[in-house]
Amino acid sequence: MKVLSGAAMKEADRKTIEEMGMPGAVLMETAAMRVVELIRHKLPQARRYAVLAGPGNNGGDGLVVTRLLKNAGLSGSLWSTVKPGGYRGDAGINEQYLERDSFRINRLGERESLDQFRKELESVDVVVDALLGIGVSRGVEGLFAELIEGINGSGRPVVAVDIPSGVNADTGAVMGCAVQADWTVTFAFPKLGLLCYEGVEKAGDIYVGQINIPPVLVENEPVDLLTPARILDLLSAREKSAHKGSLGRVLIVAGSPGMTGAAVMAAESALRGGAGLAYLAVPHSLEPVVSAQLVEVITLSLEEAQPGILGLAAAETIVDRAGACEALAVGPGLDAGSDTTAVLEKVIVSSPVPLVIDAGALEALKGRMDLLKQAKNQVVITPHPGEMARLSGLSVREVQENRLEVARDYACRWDVFLLLKGHNTIIAAPDGKAAINPTGGPSLATAGTGDLLTGLVASFIAQGIDVENAARAGAYMHGLAGDLVPWGRGHMAREVMLYYKQAFQSLTETGVSRFINPYLAGVRVY
Repeated sequence: MKVLSGAAMKEADRKTIEEMGMPGAVLMETAAMRVVELIRHKLPQARRYAVLAGPGNNGGDGLVVTRLLKNAGLSGSLWSTVKPGGYRGDAGINEQYLERDSFRINRLGERESLDQFRKELESVDVVVDALLGIGVSRGVEGLFAELIEGINGSGRPVVAVDIPSGVNADTGAVMGCAVQADWTVTFAFPKLGLLCYEGVEKAGDIYVGQINIPPVLVENEPVDLLTPARILDLLSAREKSAHKGSLGRVLIVAGSPGMTGAAVMAAESALRGGAGLAYLAVPHSLEPVVSAQLVEVITLSLEEAQPGILGLAAAETIVDRAGACEALAVGPGLDAGSDTTAVLEKVIVSSPVPLVIDAGALEALKGRMDLLKQAKNQVVITPHPGEMARLSGLSVREVQENRLEVARDYACRWDVFLLLKGHNTIIAAPDGKAAINPTGGPSLATAGTGDLLTGLVASFIAQGIDVENAARAGAYMHGLAGDLVPWGRGHMAREVMLYYKQAFQSLTETGVSRFINPYLAGVRVY
């Protein structure tokens, strides 16, 4: 599913009307129907509503929502920031209809009307936010800011129309202030701002309402939202004749003193992700330690510069052993010193198979990211925001406020597939395309989950999924497993891995919607 900027959405609207011949009034009517359907589904006992309508088509959607709620037998009120006769086009048609139907439109602007609006909110069961829409590009102030504050202070359930008012449709930034919605019904396609930065928090649960805009009109847009159907397509059924040798072999280079657990979890994750064989290569003195913790994983020892730290001679061994595998992962628990950097310099330019680089290996590449352009094979890097900041020279705040653009920019600069971890993980490709992953929540906010992800992505590569899609599938399935962990405190990373099997089963059987979890983030489509 494509994710659109505000400008791209407006262009899709225009093409649907002008080139496809669909009247704008029909699009507006259909959009309002999706909002009303959501209200009736989520709040079946609701009897009284308040709709806040601003200027433009977003306000026009609010006018139609008002009419449809009235026709459904609910009572309520409509509050508009537009003077009588101020709506144009399709919105103007609906303004005229309501006036001819003797439905009162409360006009906001004076202090007295604002006080009345706030008082009205005390008696309603739902508030519909159709104030500003996707066109916000500057700070919200004055009357609009006071109206937003009134909604947020009301304590009433809020449904946002297309996007919560005050959220930038492209960046997710709050433009001074923004409506805190419980549900957002966005039309045709998710908007970038709903899945980025502060917009994620403001949107509540996101529903995509189809309104007859053909997907073909946006097929060249560069950003996708990962969906269960897309991931299921990537994880094809196994042949009956499959055996461990045909399901992929992963080599993982990991571990240092005090960090053997990261190495162990990455290797086990590769097996639980479906690889037929997993080899864990660690500095020589650590091999007995990890071997004692593992049953199914084959352990190997590597040359050391000092106890627990890779030596330069290990590079040749790694490259040689990787030749018998389909994927190589480097980094979980590795020491990030100069010895590791020296090993990576040789491994990156010589690896005969795709590379997944994380954790200690990423830290060891700080200031040397130019090496990645010399890689013999494709590379996936999996930084969290702190690592991304150190690698790029940006601040963590700059990374988090511009996650999508930062990931796309540096994937191109470094010629890698960049998996920027965090809420709504970004997977960016060297060609500028990107995907946003909607799974994963607080259950992943514990030490070791990144090591699991490294092993899982390498596992999918080894199983024959192309590198870009392996990164996408790894992020999605890892996040889904985290979402399936019983909500709350008290779990560790190893327990997330135990939900991999259930995550795979949910994808192939009935989809994620069967699981009830407040952090199951998927965007719903109807």
